[in-house]
Amino acid sequence: MSKEELKQKLDALQCHFTWHLSIAGHIDISHVLQKLAVEIKYTPHQNQAALLGLQAYLYQLEGQNREALQSLNDAEEYERQDEQQASAAGSLVIYGNYAWIHYLQASYQEAESYLEQVQQLCTTPLDARLIPYIQAQKGWSLLAIRSRNGERARECFEVALMLEPENRNFRAGLGMALYSSWNYFWYPDIAEEARIQLERTVLEHPNNYRAKTYLAMLLEQVDRERSVDLIEENVEKSSDPDVLKASSYFWLKRNAPEKAIKIVQQALKQNPGYHLLYQALAKCYKVQWLNANNKDKNNILEAAIKDLSQILQEHPDLVFVKLQFAELYGARDPAQEEKIYRELQERKDTLSLKSLQALNVYWGNFFFYKKKSLDEAKAKFMDGYRIPMATVMRRKCAQKLTQLAQYYHGEAAAAIYHFIEDTDRHLPAEFSGAHLE
Repeated sequence: MSKEELKQKLDALQCHFTWHLSIAGHIDISHVLQKLAVEIKYTPHQNQAALLGLQAYLYQLEGQNREALQSLNDAEEYERQDEQQASAAGSLVIYGNYAWIHYLQASYQEAESYLEQVQQLCTTPLDARLIPYIQAQKGWSLLAIRSRNGERARECFEVALMLEPENRNFRAGLGMALYSSWNYFWYPDIAEEARIQLERTVLEHPNNYRAKTYLAMLLEQVDRERSVDLIEENVEKSSDPDVLKASSYFWLKRNAPEKAIKIVQQALKQNPGYHLLYQALAKCYKVQWLNANNKDKNNILEAAIKDLSQILQEHPDLVFVKLQFAELYGARDPAQEEKIYRELQERKDTLSLKSLQALNVYWGNFFFYKKKSLDEAKAKFMDGYRIPMATVMRRKCAQKLTQLAQYYHGEAAAAIYHFIEDTDRHLPAEFSGAHLE
């Protein structure tokens, strides 16, 4: 078989390499890999094989081929525990991923071997009994990447449920996809649909604490007591650090930073290496300091600086924690705050695009609020906006530039709006039309 023929056959497979998961220009792969490792470890639902396949795909994109193959080996172990149709569908996806990884390593004989295993498992056209399980794997993978994939994941689970309407795992997936879609787009009609699905999920899967977290968020405004009960149950029973992090933010929004800090610290005892928990702790400290009365403000600031300094000594590569540390330190010593930003800028080649965006946002805010230098602030926000990574930080750069335009007049203000439009017009093709997260 020629290389071209092999590629054509691989393109027709159902696996992570053919699902157009919109990775390039949209996400920080190393960040997703860290989150994914946590989800694989703590999610007790029927989606581990799909997540391990996604992990293999991301590892391959990062050039970590040995780790990619190990992830697929682990996926095979999970897949053997599934029922017949789910197992067959899982094998199709796993062997497809194996074939692609070997092809991309120029191991064409190995790729052909796995392609033959796919063909032995399933003749063309695809067995209709396998379609719902393949769609569910795609749905779980989309959800694990980012929240704006909620609509695409929803379509996957709706197709799966059309073919197997009584499958509880598909229903759980649909509920979580609806929540992600609502959390990103804020459509009121989706909120009610998501609530109904998640109510059913928490009854059918009482240990699905992620579903309980999402349900609590949906119930915040309509049933506060139930919402609080769900969050307190999560804190008491779940060891999933993402569930505990979300629970801490629940209390943070209610101006209860002390309670939030306690929950994050609880999660850190079990997961001291999970970077997002340190980011959450830094955010909690900031809110605690902002909300404190004048009598306690200085003591809280000193305690936060001391703790974050200790964390950064142990984990010096936590850029977002360092940025929050700089901002807090700047309340005491603005020159030291800017020094930290300059040090990060000096090693910009080692920072992810997302981290660079964040650096420009924090530094721009420093110029705007502390140095009252509009031109320097504008330059930083423009630098952040130029970085083609669809993130909350890029959206903040746009918001800050729009805010700054109000301080300028005539051509200077118009130039800011023109910069935003012109930058968007010249984005890379894979970024074009991407909504910001």
